[in-house]
Amino acid sequence: MKESGRIAGRIRGTGIGPLSAPLARHHGRRDAADLETVLAEARAADTPPEPPLPPYVLGLRARADRGNARLRARMLAANRGLSTRIQAESVCIVIQYSERGRPAPAALARYGEMVARWRSTAAVHRVMAQELVDRANWLLACYWDSAWQRARRQAQEGVTAGSAERRPTRWLPGRIRLDPTWHRVDDWLDTDCWYEQPESAPAAQRPALRQALAILDGQKAGADRTRTHRDRRG
Repeated sequence: MKESGRIAGRIRGTGIGPLSAPLARHHGRRDAADLETVLAEARAADTPPEPPLPPYVLGLRARADRGNARLRARMLAANRGLSTRIQAESVCIVIQYSERGRPAPAALARYGEMVARWRSTAAVHRVMAQELVDRANWLLACYWDSAWQRARRQAQEGVTAGSAERRPTRWLPGRIRLDPTWHRVDDWLDTDCWYEQPESAPAAQRPALRQALAILDGQKAGADRTRTHRDRRG
């Protein structure tokens, strides 16, 4: 069975390219007149409001979400063999440790190697997903900077030498954040997670995958504590 953690090519369809920043600024200048009230309130308020998001911002968020979804789908497709093996071996680990009560260090080590491969592959893809989010937020900043500056220049009154020349960096309506599921990639291994017992269920009633991962992580935590204690004594 072929397994691959390879990351080939770039994520397409994100709408981010060499002309994206100038285009974002163009949209900001074009929309400034419609956002004049929003921008004026933001300049005057101690806590700038979160306005209704304009179409450009909504489109940018949608493209970032789509790029992240494609990245996740590509990772799952490329590692479906590894995912299947982890699920199958999870049953064996649970039977050996929980039902028979007979630890099998070699089997657990092999299982741990597969899980580590899955987690490291997911970590690489998570960095790529974060890059998509960061680039989208950069375009978002370009958009709001241009809208802010155009609206200020067009204001006919109330602009003094002490007025803010630049958009407050903390004010970025529509800011995009990484999907939190990227920090729970083990959940993607559990194909029954949508309709099985919740995390609050007793350990014995949880899916074999979750039980096996708990056994693995528990053994690793115990080994780390032992190693730390030994190092302190040494």
